[in-house]
Amino acid sequence: MKKSFEIYSDCLDIVKRLKEIDKDYFVMYNLERKTFELHNHAQERDTFCLTLPFDSLDERAITLTKKTLSVKRDELFKEMEAENERNLKSKYRQILNEAEARLYES
Repeated sequence: MKKSFEIYSDCLDIVKRLKEIDKDYFVMYNLERKTFELHNHAQERDTFCLTLPFDSLDERAITLTKKTLSVKRDELFKEMEAENERNLKSKYRQILNEAEARLYES
């Protein structure tokens, strides 16, 4: 049994619009995971690019694809690093608050 199949067209022309971003893009539907996946024929070893975290193909797929383009790689890494830094600071604050609360409980 096939685990996935290619989506050639859709009612919102998402596949067509993805190909306008990069002619080598194509969309697969993974039957096991019930997810849409973006692939690229130009990649050497594996065509997989990303799993689209949406139940349907819509404008969000275009937005996410544009956000994750390799030309925007540096910007994306900066965003990720900033988010990680915010999460780390939040975790430190939480630990300090818990320690302070325990200190005053005793």
